[in-house]
Amino acid sequence: MRKTLWLNGAALAAAAVLATAAPAQATATGIIGSDGTFQVGVDIKPGVYTTTTAVKACAWARLNAKTPELSAMLETGGALNGKATVEIKSGDVAFYTVGCGTWKLKTTTEFPTGSSGFPTGSASNTTGSATSAEQG
Repeated sequence: MRKTLWLNGAALAAAAVLATAAPAQATATGIIGSDGTFQVGVDIKPGVYTTTTAVKACAWARLNAKTPELSAMLETGGALNGKATVEIKSGDVAFYTVGCGTWKLKTTTEFPTGSSGFPTGSASNTTGSATSAEQG
């Protein structure tokens, strides 16, 4: 009987702690599956995204605020009867998409860091070519 009361008391204490804990943060993903505004680093990861299917009409905007207002637009684009590609940068606040279908992350612009805060390896640029300064 004492063991049952102790376990019930422990369960109630754990439930009380969990009830007062802060809500879990969303994990940024590499998939954008619907129309809307997505916060960079919270909802989505920065990087190069491409739509997974050809669409009739698609529009997107990289934003420096959480709302898709004209004054917040850093870059806009879209596609007619085809696929769209965009590079969402780590400094962007949000990304807005409408009519584009599903976006999938192709290459990330985030670099893993060690305890010093510096990159832990070399990064390869899969979307461009080296300049003469980089080659020499």
